[in-house]
Amino acid sequence: NWDNKDIPAVKAALRDNGLKLAAFQGDSGGRMVDRNEHGQFLDGVKKGLDIARELGAVNMFLMSDVLQADDRSVKPMDNPVSDAEKAENSVKMLETIAPLAEKAGVTALIEPLNTSVDHAGYSLCHTALAVDMLKKVGSPGVRLLYDAYHMQIMEGNVIATIRRFNEYFGHFHVADVPGRHEPGTGELNYPNILKELKASGYSRLVGFELDPLQGTSSEIMRKMLADYGGL
Repeated sequence: NWDNKDIPAVKAALRDNGLKLAAFQGDSGGRMVDRNEHGQFLDGVKKGLDIARELGAVNMFLMSDVLQADDRSVKPMDNPVSDAEKAENSVKMLETIAPLAEKAGVTALIEPLNTSVDHAGYSLCHTALAVDMLKKVGSPGVRLLYDAYHMQIMEGNVIATIRRFNEYFGHFHVADVPGRHEPGTGELNYPNILKELKASGYSRLVGFELDPLQGTSSEIMRKMLADYGGL
């Protein structure tokens, strides 16, 4: 999130190194899935959009639930609601956020996460559910952050999903399964996946969100750019 960061220092680092900020978490309180917390959630998103404009961020991703710091599972709701209500509440919140994001020139992203390994209890955990929500919102200001690591765990069929839903993608995360390490350490065929992503017409950013296994972050990043930068 942005609220524990030195924003002027981040801005200076981006400027001094000729970089753009790809994405950051834009909500800072409340739940998208709980209508009783929408006021708090929206206040955080508005502040996040201000930070995005200040930093020139391209994307800002939004969490459906509140994650607990210890194990990254979902913090239980005081008054639980059904899955259908959670989806309905999320759509209503995104409909409010969409024009604000469009005006700010920032894409708001929703990201399905896996509930089997990393985020037990998370409400948005499948691509099709996210796309259904995006169709109901109907705004270019809100798109899908597709994380191949999370969705390989939850549903597999990464290439088939790219072919089916690529028009809704706003950002794409790379990491291998298991372990969330760099490509080549697990079961995902990233040369084929990234070629398919390019063939689909996707022209937005790809983020390598992973835990390096075979070197430092800098070493792994240089290797990833060398291996996949031309795809």
